[in-house]
Amino acid sequence: MKRNNALPNNHFGKTAKRIRTWFDQAAKKTSRRSKREEKARTTYPEPTKKLRPAVRCNTIRHNRKERLGNGFTPEECHTAGIDYKYARTIGIAVDKRRKNTNRDTFYQNVQRLTEYQKGIKIWSSRRQAKEAGVKQHKGVVMPLVKKEKTVDVITPAEVGSI
Repeated sequence: MKRNNALPNNHFGKTAKRIRTWFDQAAKKTSRRSKREEKARTTYPEPTKKLRPAVRCNTIRHNRKERLGNGFTPEECHTAGIDYKYARTIGIAVDKRRKNTNRDTFYQNVQRLTEYQKGIKIWSSRRQAKEAGVKQHKGVVMPLVKKEKTVDVITPAEVGSI
């Protein structure tokens, strides 16, 4: 619908029976799974997913929520002592478009990078990793741990003293 035209009141004929079908749903499911497994084989022993930064959601409404972002900034990588180009080769997602607007989040992400560096071991070849019996990490790398909220109970005596 564009411009100042009459509203269409179409009466479809033969084309009404041409509808979208999903008969290939099961086949697509198996092809997605096989592609996932193939990617895991080619990237072994690197984790299947990359390490991602902790970021806060946009706007006043959502900024209490913390989630995993798209990639670390080159500044975060530099502060953690890694070149951002090298970081991409060891399973760290880097996003050059992201800006550091919060100092606390910046240092939290630097901490995530340093922890990740301590936890990984780099092999010179896949064969060495396979001989050592290294298992590939599947799933989210270093997921965010949500802190439980604590509620302080105020007694009537405390209310009177305030």
